[in-house]
Amino acid sequence: MNQQTHSPQRGQASNPSAGGWAQLSEVSFVELIGQVFRRKLLMFMVFIVIFGGAMAGVMTLKKYYTAKGKVLVQFGEEYIYNPIAGNAGQSASFTADQMIQAEVGFITAVELKQRVLAKIGLRQMYPKLARKLDEDPAEREIIIGTALHEMGKDLGAYTAPNQPLVYVTFRSYYPQVARDVLRAFLDEYQTYRREILLGDAGAGFEGERESSEEALRAVNKELERFLVRNGIGDFEAERTAMGNSIAVLREELLTAEARRREIESALSVINARLAQTPKVVEQFTDDTSSGQLAALKLEREQLLAKYLPQSSPVKEIDARITRMESYLKSTGNTNTGTKRTGVNKLYQDVQTSKLTYEAEQQSNVAKISILKSQIAKINASQRRFQNLFPKFQRLQSRATIMEKNYVQFAAREQELKTRRNIAQQKSNNIRVIERPTVPVKGKSMKRPAAILAFLVAMFSALCAGLYAAILSIVRSPARMGAALAPVPEKPAAPAQRPRTRPAPPPAAHVPPSFPYIQTTEAPPAYPPQSPVPSREAELPVLGHIATRRSS
Repeated sequence: MNQQTHSPQRGQASNPSAGGWAQLSEVSFVELIGQVFRRKLLMFMVFIVIFGGAMAGVMTLKKYYTAKGKVLVQFGEEYIYNPIAGNAGQSASFTADQMIQAEVGFITAVELKQRVLAKIGLRQMYPKLARKLDEDPAEREIIIGTALHEMGKDLGAYTAPNQPLVYVTFRSYYPQVARDVLRAFLDEYQTYRREILLGDAGAGFEGERESSEEALRAVNKELERFLVRNGIGDFEAERTAMGNSIAVLREELLTAEARRREIESALSVINARLAQTPKVVEQFTDDTSSGQLAALKLEREQLLAKYLPQSSPVKEIDARITRMESYLKSTGNTNTGTKRTGVNKLYQDVQTSKLTYEAEQQSNVAKISILKSQIAKINASQRRFQNLFPKFQRLQSRATIMEKNYVQFAAREQELKTRRNIAQQKSNNIRVIERPTVPVKGKSMKRPAAILAFLVAMFSALCAGLYAAILSIVRSPARMGAALAPVPEKPAAPAQRPRTRPAPPPAAHVPPSFPYIQTTEAPPAYPPQSPVPSREAELPVLGHIATRRSS
C-alpha cells in the first residue's frame, strides 16, 4: 500500500518538467527554518538598513505640546426660537446634547479657523508654510487651505456624556504658540457664536452705510481727479489764499507808488539845492605878515637895549617897520597869505542823498513792476478758479451729502450694535471656566514610531531571509540533479515495529505537503532480492532527513 502511494511521487519528482519548484512541496518546516536561519547575516543587514533608516526619520520627530481649556455650556436665550411675528418659543427647543454639539461645531468651524489664523499669523503658527508662501505667493490659496487643514488636525473639541462641558485642546511644537492659539480660538469663538446665533441687528443700516461709503468714495475719487487735472491741492484754501495774497499785493503796490512819488519830490528839491551849493570852498589862508611885523617890533625893542634911538641899527629897523605897516595898510587888512580850497561837505551830503534816492527809485520801480505782474497772475488764477468753481461746488455738494448720509447710517448702525452688545453681556450662558496656560510637558511619537520601525524591520528581514531560502532551494543544482537522477538500490531495511498512532494515508488525488506525513507507518519488510529503493536522493532535506527517520 505504501509502495503504491509513493510511486506517483517518484514519477512526479523524476519528471524533468517539474523543476525545482516541485521539490519545494517536499521540504519540511524544520528544514525551511534551518535554511532561513542560515541567512541570518542577510536578515541582519536588511534589519540594520531598514531600522537604521527608520530611526533616522524617527529622531527628527519633534515633541508637541497640548494646551487645554474648558467651556461651560448652558441654555441661553439664543437657543429659543424668536420669530419676527408671533410669540417666542412656539417651536421645539434644542436638547442639551444638540446644544453642546452645536457649540462643538462652532469651535471647529472653518470661519473660526480663518479668523484665528489671521489674528495669530501664519508665520507664528506654521513657519514652514509661511516660508513656502514667501517663496511662491501664487499658491496662497492652497497654502492657506493646507494651514486650515493642519489646524483642523491640531484642534480638538470633545464632550463627555451627561456633562455640560466642552474640552478644547490645541497642540503645537511650541508651548506658547499652543496657548496663544487656543486663547484666540476661545475669544473668537465667543464672538463668532454671537454673530451666528444672535444675528446682526444693524444689517440693514450696515448695507446702507456701505453703499453710502462706496458712493462717497466714488465722489471723492472724482473730486480728486478734478483737482489733480487742474493742478489744485485744496480748492477752498487756494482760493482764500489767492484773495488774501492779492489784497496784500495791492496794498504793497499802493505803498510803492506813494514812495515813488515821495522820491521824485525829494530828488527835485535835492537837484535845486545842488544847483545853489558850490562844489569847492576855501578851507583856510596862510598869512605871516602880521607875525613878521610883530617880530620886527620885538627886534627893535631888543636893539634899544643896546643902542640909542638915533643909532643907525635902530633907524634901520624903524624903516622896516614903517614899510611893513604901509604895506599892510595898502592891502586893506585882507588875507594876503597862502590860501587852501577843497570840496564842499554840504555839497557832498546833498550829492549822497541824491544817489540814495535814485537807487531807491530804481528798486521801487522794479518792485512796482513785479507787484503788477504778480497781481496780474493772481487775477488770471482767480478767473480760472471762478470758471472751475461751479463744477467743484457740484462735486463738493455731492460729497457733503454722501458724507452726511454715511455719518447718519454709521451712527444708527453703531447705536444698534451697542444695544446688541448690551444684550449679549446679559446672556452669560457660555463661560470659559478654564483658560489655557503654557503646557510644560510635551508628548512625542518617537517611542511608538521606534517600536513600529523595529517591527517593520524585523518583518522585512524575516521576509528577505525566507525569500532567499526559497530561492536557494528552488535553484539548487544538486537538488535539480537529484530529481533527474535514477534511484539507486539499497539493502532492505530491518523490520520496524509499527507506530502506535499511524496516520491515514493521503488521498490519491492530493499530493502530500510534507514527506513526513507519508512515513507515519513503518515500511513493510521486503525480501532480500527485492530491496526497497531509498528516497534519500529524492527528498530535499537538510542532513539526510530520511536517514534520521530510519534510525
